[in-house]
Amino acid sequence: MSSLSLKKTPVVFVPGLFGSMSNTIVPGTGDWSFGLAGMVYEPFILTLETMGYRRNHNLFICFYDWSQRIEHSSSHYLLKTIAQAKEKTGSNQVNIVCHSMGGLVSRAYVQSTTYKNDVDKLVILCTPNAGSPPNYSYWTGGELPLSTSGKFNFVHFYMKMYLTYLSKRYKSNKIEVIHTHFKGLQDIMPSVDYGNYLIMNNNGDRTFVDYFGMKSQNKWLDQLNANRDIIQNRNIDVTLIAGTEEETIKYLEVVSSQSIIQWADGKVIGGAYTNIGDGDAVLDSVFLLDGDQYTVEGTHIETLYKSESILRSKLRQ
Repeated sequence: MSSLSLKKTPVVFVPGLFGSMSNTIVPGTGDWSFGLAGMVYEPFILTLETMGYRRNHNLFICFYDWSQRIEHSSSHYLLKTIAQAKEKTGSNQVNIVCHSMGGLVSRAYVQSTTYKNDVDKLVILCTPNAGSPPNYSYWTGGELPLSTSGKFNFVHFYMKMYLTYLSKRYKSNKIEVIHTHFKGLQDIMPSVDYGNYLIMNNNGDRTFVDYFGMKSQNKWLDQLNANRDIIQNRNIDVTLIAGTEEETIKYLEVVSSQSIIQWADGKVIGGAYTNIGDGDAVLDSVFLLDGDQYTVEGTHIETLYKSESILRSKLRQ
């Protein structure tokens, strides 16, 4: 490893939902690491290392408690990781590379009043900047009762596994457990910028549910997106990379719920799909922000590896 490579502007990598694990999230899992998500993120870290980055020298990983609200993850974890990167390298700024939910954690920092003018480039991969409909189903119903394509979906697989873990650990009402112990989930539901996404089926008569009349609005993301111009005003160079050509849920079909607790705005019974997405985030949601925009054919995970040439170009500028 040459001394020149270590003089690169340091990179802070912020993984997505389920990309961090420790005793803080699940007792018995040890110190902070990628956990089971290492099969996804360790190869990506190796890709960054082939670009001249070296872990804990000019490449720092921001592990965070994704079960908590995103602002908590930003102020308690990302802020400290950036400070560590600056102290260890002597650099005044860092470049942030973030994936999925990690993009919202990063935005929460660079758009905040505690921002320290220390981010040069923000490279966002597959982040649902306007939210993602399946998260309504998980947050209000505790499940996604839909069949998707035969291709393995990392996010849905781990979501099902984690919600099963929560229901077994906390023997209480499933929705109350999710709302108490998985608060971060509400921050990745669709926002007003996504548009109406629930289709109410009333005995075969289908109409969109008005977002402003919903009980489960994503007011946190609404506010973040209302102030997204802050990113450009702070002269942060933004790159957005989205996956496409994968079957992705765009709308959810619902029926009226008889439950007081579950399915706040309708019980999910079906979905409408588009291939203009990565299997988890639709293109328009990722591209909500201004910046250089790139599309890659691939899933939410494959896009990480298929973006190597884009990352090489952006990070050396």
